[in-house]
Amino acid sequence: MANSEEIRRDMIARARALTPKLSERARDAEEARRIPEQTHRDFLESGLYRVFQPARYGGNEFDLGMMIELAGELGRGCGSSAWIFSNLSVQNWMIGMTHPKAQEEVWGDNPEALTASSFPSPGATVKHVDGGIVVDGVWSFASGVDWADWNHMQIIIPNESGPPEFRFALVHKSDYEVIDDWFVTGLAATGSRSIRVNELFIPDHRTLMPVLIRDGNTPGSAVNPNPLYRHTFWAIGSKVFAGPVIGIAQGALDAITSNIADRVSVGGVNLAEQGSVHLSIAESGAEIAAARALSLSDCAQAYRMAETGELPSLEQRAGWRRNDAYAVMSCVRAVERLYALAGGRGIAWDNPYQRAWRDIHAGSSQIVVAWDLHATTYGKVKFGLPCPDPRL
Repeated sequence: MANSEEIRRDMIARARALTPKLSERARDAEEARRIPEQTHRDFLESGLYRVFQPARYGGNEFDLGMMIELAGELGRGCGSSAWIFSNLSVQNWMIGMTHPKAQEEVWGDNPEALTASSFPSPGATVKHVDGGIVVDGVWSFASGVDWADWNHMQIIIPNESGPPEFRFALVHKSDYEVIDDWFVTGLAATGSRSIRVNELFIPDHRTLMPVLIRDGNTPGSAVNPNPLYRHTFWAIGSKVFAGPVIGIAQGALDAITSNIADRVSVGGVNLAEQGSVHLSIAESGAEIAAARALSLSDCAQAYRMAETGELPSLEQRAGWRRNDAYAVMSCVRAVERLYALAGGRGIAWDNPYQRAWRDIHAGSSQIVVAWDLHATTYGKVKFGLPCPDPRL
């Protein structure tokens, strides 16, 4: 049997081989506001969706660094496709941390079952009842809902005497209605529509409380002993958004470099020979490479700590979130710098660079990677002030 490093290289090669196909489909996917069914099948057949799934259900149990590696490859071809891959596959990691009974309900009859996620919209309600919770209303931004059998709803329960209670709650697709409300300028092909639930009871075993899994002993780690399922989720889980953004930025750089290689200005100047072009290409490339290295370093550190049972300090956890936001911000800067090199063709709606420009701005708007928020959180923790995020 091949060793884990060989399997890792093979999986990255599979993602790399799909990238040209994703690029070819990107325009149609954007217009359809969803990735093509063939792309979904490619992810299934290549095993990409299962990289973080528990081994007892046929998964690979790779470390989270693979999120950066694989999404970084896929994002070069289509940012939305990389976003879908990341959001669906990372839920397999999260479900591996939930109660074993919930895992069996998700994968017992169908080990290839997929789960999307969603966030409560204004007016959504949650209340405690005996044995679980009852949810009602609309939950939004369900990336990958077209292909998901379940949804991992983010639940926020108000608490009059303290911070709100956060949970993730698993809901089967038969219990919600999909609302076609995804009309956006970036990451349009993710089809991140909303779902509606009506006074739905969710038993406690299908819920996961991030605040209770900071010590490395998650409900699922009893049956899934891999260190992957002992991570401090809220500190390192935001890497799910960094991977696609890094790939999108690299795809933008690829598009500009390819375009400039044989481009001559109206004045007869060969752009590939211009020093200013060299500087922009070099600096953007360095920013993207640095973002990737920083993200991979965090993932490796978090995994080593989970292996040994060492708990990260609050400053380390806040630092991982800071680094994630910084990596995303660096990639946005890299793509923005290239805008001046895109020329008139670069503003065409179907130009690959223009699509990457739209997608990266959409990806960076995710609150989990907002620089100002996580930079100030880190600063407060660094100076011993109260941490504003109770989940961290």
